[in-house]
Amino acid sequence: MGTIILAGGLSTRMGRDKSLIEINGVPVLESLISGFAEALPPVVVVLRPGQTPIPEDALHTFDVFPGAGPMAGLHAGLIAAPDDCNLVVACDMPFAVPSLGRYLLSLLDDHDAVVPVVDGRPEPLYAAYRKTCLPEVERSLKAGELKMKDLLGRLNTLYVGDEELRKYDPDLRSFLNINTPEDYDRALELAREATTSP
Repeated sequence: MGTIILAGGLSTRMGRDKSLIEINGVPVLESLISGFAEALPPVVVVLRPGQTPIPEDALHTFDVFPGAGPMAGLHAGLIAAPDDCNLVVACDMPFAVPSLGRYLLSLLDDHDAVVPVVDGRPEPLYAAYRKTCLPEVERSLKAGELKMKDLLGRLNTLYVGDEELRKYDPDLRSFLNINTPEDYDRALELAREATTSP
């Protein structure tokens, strides 16, 4: 079991590279690498072609299908990952809880994917995947079918609901992602609250 961190997004809505965003003075990507390298090694970081290889202490790879969004990151990460079963985490999820990821991986069995559902919406960018899904991922990329939700419908996917997820992440903060400056302000506020609470 290992971890794949998707860090190659274009950050269009954010206006700057999300992999460099800092929480408590530490880049989110660096924090994720550190946390998951301890809990679910090895860590593979997926970057877009031309992006500076940010992590020095983690394996990294590049999208084979540039510009094809998260599915391209999933594809490149699964190819590069040494292990069959991997947790996929987007680099803009600063509060991702490794123990929740370990739980999702424990449910894989003969499934291609185990995907959380939060408020009725699948969360494919904090989910567990086996390499068995690679043929369908590559077929989808070549066909230009890039919606992750549609991909999950074509895989043998197990969905996990809020009640189970809250056993490992009571506030479901793992699924808070930073897409906009407003999201970043909210993440900073939550981080401050965490450091000042008794």
